Amino acid sequence: MASIGSNCNVQGADLAASRADIVVALTTYNDVRTVGAVVRALNDGLSRYFASQVARFVLADTGSTDGTREAAREVVEPAALVEIACDKEATFGELPYHGHPARAAAVRAILQTAQRLNAKACAVVDASLHAVEPELVERLVTPVLTDGFDYVSPYFVRHVNEGALTRSVVYPLFRALYGARLRQPAAIEFACSERLVTHYLEQDFWDIEQASVGVDLWLASAAATAQFRLCETTLGARLAASRVRSDVSTTVAQVVGAMFADMEYRVDFWQRVRGSAAIPVFGAAPAFIPEAPPLNVDGLIESFRLGYRELREIWTWVLPARTIVELRKLTESAADRFEFDDRLWASVVYDFALGYALRVMPHDHLLRSLTPLYMGWLASFVLQMKSANVAQIEQRVEQLCIGFELEKRHLISRWRWPERLR
Repeated sequence: MASIGSNCNVQGADLAASRADIVVALTTYNDVRTVGAVVRALNDGLSRYFASQVARFVLADTGSTDGTREAAREVVEPAALVEIACDKEATFGELPYHGHPARAAAVRAILQTAQRLNAKACAVVDASLHAVEPELVERLVTPVLTDGFDYVSPYFVRHVNEGALTRSVVYPLFRALYGARLRQPAAIEFACSERLVTHYLEQDFWDIEQASVGVDLWLASAAATAQFRLCETTLGARLAASRVRSDVSTTVAQVVGAMFADMEYRVDFWQRVRGSAAIPVFGAAPAFIPEAPPLNVDGLIESFRLGYRELREIWTWVLPARTIVELRKLTESAADRFEFDDRLWASVVYDFALGYALRVMPHDHLLRSLTPLYMGWLASFVLQMKSANVAQIEQRVEQLCIGFELEKRHLISRWRWPERLR
């Protein structure tokens, strides 16, 4: 094996003597139950839609012990397969919420391989997906090869009970900061162009502590804050096997922490952005919403109330008095009238981001203390949208994003003059 950096090794044909128009990369970690079907579907898609193109599969494994790599080899021609093995790495002292112990190293190695193969398009797909259709690879790659886009983000339709952290924080904050209406900017499936691959490999975030948690989000922001063309492609419902059962507080700390770290890093860019712009969307979202496990809304509300009682003194380190008063009023609301105001929620997220930047307390403590507030927002959202269809959920999230955009001028003011926070 030859080392390509970031504690990853590549095995396969001599990359220096090879080339490919398309690289389809799978990230794997103990996915023996699904990897074979995923590879077969993607290979079928390549045969159907890109028969005239030279394609290579890249398998980036992050320490599987269940026969994942062997299962992939059974369905891919050896000459068409490049294998990358990455050592496990620790993040936040715990496994990342997405279940890949060396995600950043794997993605970096994939991009390095695509660059060495001179690939015009590189698509990254997670091997834990169920029910993958051949059209998935076409929908990811065509916008790059045919339409000249540099970054293709998937749009997966989700039940009101799913994807709440993206809807409540990641998407509205990303949109308000960077001006791009990328609805799922932390998705682990994506496609990119040759020139964006080069740009990604020039970034300096690969080896920092939070990289395995935040790399997918940071790739999206790196594209959105430079001169690259972004689009979305609709991929239906995302059905995947769960690799890790992180508690809500850990997931909030990891995901929101990655967003806040990027926010701090790109402060010179987002302070100049006003408003947001729509990006092209390929395909139509399905009208149906897949089923999801029910949520205990009463339990979410009680967690919010308990958090207010136990964490109020901590919240006063980052939240102004008027916000604490509004939160107290919310704790007194009856369950059937429980509603978290959009601009109140936006101001809470912004003030926590400022507290993160000012290091008012250890980051992990600060981020975990946001969890009860997030649960309050989620309870409010589920109550409002429990009978909603896809279009109604989209419209409601749009209203929330507008709230974030309206509150942004206050964020900028507080960021520039933090002494006015109190």
